[in-house]
Amino acid sequence: MAKTIPEKNIDINGEVVGANSTIKLSVKTAIWIIGVVVGLVMSILTYAYFDLKKDIKASQENFVKNVDENVESMRNDIQDIRVDVATVKGDIKLILDRQTRDNPIKSNPNVSVESITPPE
Repeated sequence: MAKTIPEKNIDINGEVVGANSTIKLSVKTAIWIIGVVVGLVMSILTYAYFDLKKDIKASQENFVKNVDENVESMRNDIQDIRVDVATVKGDIKLILDRQTRDNPIKSNPNVSVESITPPE
C-alpha cells in the first residue's frame, strides 16, 4: 500500500519532512556552522577595512596636495600684489615730486607757506 503524503510535505528516503518537522542538530555541527559564518563575516569586514583605509589615505594625500598648490598660488598672488602696490607708491612719489618741481611755490614775503609732503 502506498503512503499518502500531504501536499506541503516531501518524502526524503522514506521520511516525511514538512512544515511541522523537527530538525535535530548536534552541538559540534552548530559550532562548526557558527565558526564558518563568523569567519566569513570577519574576513569580509577585514577586507573592507583595509580597502577603505587605502582609499582614505589616497584621498588625504590628494587633499594635502591640492591645499599645498592653492597656498602656493595664493603666495604668488600676494607677492604680485605687494610688487604692484610698491610700484604704485613709487609712481605716486614720482608724480608728486615732478609736480613740486614743475610748479614751485613762489615765496611771498608777506605770507609764509609751508610745503606739505605726502605721507609715505
